[in-house]
Amino acid sequence: MYSYKSDNSIVGKARLEDIDASFKDIVEVCANIKGKNSFDALSLLEKAVIGEIPILYKKYITKLAHRKELGGKPGRYPKKAAKFVLETLKSALASARAKGLSDDLIIVHAAANKKNIFPRLAPKGGKRSRSYYETARIEIIVKESI
Repeated sequence: MYSYKSDNSIVGKARLEDIDASFKDIVEVCANIKGKNSFDALSLLEKAVIGEIPILYKKYITKLAHRKELGGKPGRYPKKAAKFVLETLKSALASARAKGLSDDLIIVHAAANKKNIFPRLAPKGGKRSRSYYETARIEIIVKESI
């Protein structure tokens, strides 16, 4: 079930679940590609995967350094998150091509959510320490630009 409500037009969808990456980083990467056309988003993500350009952060910016490349705005280099979003975007583009859409596509929905939280216990002598293993989910929907 996707969280995007479509207007009965043909769209390309892709979803990736149970990702072992920070959902906060994935949220920021998705926010940077939402509303862009597919060629711009692909080039942005491919550069972000190799660490060539930073990703602008808007929501999770507590104690975050500012980047000269972003004009003094906060950002990071989330390579792992960008790799997963790039993989999902390529899948959405392939889905759109299979449905007969043209190559001139726009990203109408790109979202990430926290999926599962699994507690982990590590025995340390007489004390146990508890940590949490979190997984994430990505959804991307592309549509023909008019």
